[in-house]
Amino acid sequence: MQKLLHVKINGKLRERMQFLIDSGLFNNKGEIVREGLRDMFSRYTNSEERKK
Repeated sequence: MQKLLHVKINGKLRERMQFLIDSGLFNNKGEIVREGLRDMFSRYTNSEERKK
């Protein structure tokens, strides 16, 4: 089940997100946020595994 999450993003980040969309790399801002979260969790998980 999907749930909606609202976040506030400052103007500079929104501009950078729009550039990625205009460049054709992403279709919308939600895709960028999801990709960023996946990347962050992946890096965090890999970092934690290396500490073990």
